[in-house]
Amino acid sequence: MQVYTETIDFKRIKQFLAEGSKVSLLIRHSERPPIVPGDMTFGHALGLTPQGEAMAREAGALLAGGYDVRFLSSPMRRCQLTARYVAEGMGIVSPKVVEEPILGLNSFYYDDIEKLPGEMKRRGYINYMLDYLRTGSAPYSHDVAVATPKMVAWLQEQTIAPLTVMVSHDIFIAALLSGVQARSFKADDWLGYLQGAALVVTAQQEWLLMPCVPSLEGLQAMPFHQ
Repeated sequence: MQVYTETIDFKRIKQFLAEGSKVSLLIRHSERPPIVPGDMTFGHALGLTPQGEAMAREAGALLAGGYDVRFLSSPMRRCQLTARYVAEGMGIVSPKVVEEPILGLNSFYYDDIEKLPGEMKRRGYINYMLDYLRTGSAPYSHDVAVATPKMVAWLQEQTIAPLTVMVSHDIFIAALLSGVQARSFKADDWLGYLQGAALVVTAQQEWLLMPCVPSLEGLQAMPFHQ
């Protein structure tokens, strides 16, 4: 697999599709309301802000085309809504969004989900995540070097339609991009809403992985906020 550090946009995704490639697009959910401090569910029931809904539709419009699309989503509501609004922007009526636990708290990166929220609260969410990405390990999470190959292999298994849109969470996408050394992260340079990674298998059966950001105003790298 070839890993690229250069970030592509959704226009390049459509070019890959036109060339006969298959693409799995792994993106962070769209803009949500703040998570209440101390919420041990990581804001499971939170939806999207009106701006988040509009951003997801606009992102979908950038991807619109005449190809088959699959939608997979973390079980969290904000991710499922993001997938549906992206589909709406693509002009897809009544999309099937498959709930996929691996894109949520059953990720390859988390280990003990019962103890993890308390540890994150104790250390501070962003401090926990940045230390995890910097050192490659953290309490109640699997080592980045161990989890990342599993995540890549799973993504490859899911790359069966021309386009598969997967909606997940910042920490898992950041860990993937860090784990393959495609991108690094800081508190003032964090993974923005709808940003993510593109896994591409070309018509020649070459696998490519690179960061991906939709060309939407205000969606460049952003400071972290919970």
